[in-house]
Amino acid sequence: MPKAKKPPVEAKLRRDWFRRHEEDGESVPQIAKADRYDVRTVRKQIEKEREERERKEARSLVLRKAVEDHYRDVCAFAEKLDAEVAREDGTIASMRADHMWLALREHMPRSKIWKNLDRWERLKKELREHERATANAFQTLIAKNVESRARSASEAGLTESLTMALVAESRFLAEGEWGLLERAGFRSAANDDGTTTIELGNYNIGNVPHDEVENTKELVGTLLGEVRYQREHYEMQRLVTEWKRVQRVLRDELAVIILRRIVPGRCRYCPV
Repeated sequence: MPKAKKPPVEAKLRRDWFRRHEEDGESVPQIAKADRYDVRTVRKQIEKEREERERKEARSLVLRKAVEDHYRDVCAFAEKLDAEVAREDGTIASMRADHMWLALREHMPRSKIWKNLDRWERLKKELREHERATANAFQTLIAKNVESRARSASEAGLTESLTMALVAESRFLAEGEWGLLERAGFRSAANDDGTTTIELGNYNIGNVPHDEVENTKELVGTLLGEVRYQREHYEMQRLVTEWKRVQRVLRDELAVIILRRIVPGRCRYCPV
């Protein structure tokens, strides 16, 4: 009678042969004899199991690398976001179109980051608008203080930069920093036309006659001293305080992502 053909080797038995051969040290002939299989069959199945394990291991390594790279991309985006939030002139408008914005949002849809980013942008806009309104108000303040000397600030030799210096003073004080006099002080340079150029920090205050230099510095000092008592300055303080609070919340939340180096949840760009 013809010898009965054995059924196909099941995966469980194949894995058992592989274990016995690799871990227990049984030779292929020993396994074949013990389980009554042809040596060629046992050898073929052990090699098949080895190849299958190598494929799985390679796929696992590729997947792990892809996941690590994905987390690295998300965290790098969080760092870019933090850098913009930290800057006084930072902007995130273009970052909203970045694929990583969507990725981070899908990973952390309930994070404080999103509503505070919207608030951060609104406050920056309000601050810009308020600085323009403050400049208009300070122009009036300057005009009142030069009435006794000239019919206008320009006639007194003062430039529009004085207005911006007062706005900057309001912003510095609102942030709890030193004012312009403490930060930089006055610089003077005599000109050939009988005038002296007066600068305060980065601001060109104006060109005044030599004999008006001290009076002009005194006038500017008076104006700087009045800044903190103006209604516009109180609003500047409120806006800056709220902007700083929101900035702090954002940077704290982003720091958690950056320092943990991973993010919870999943997004459409997560490796499968």
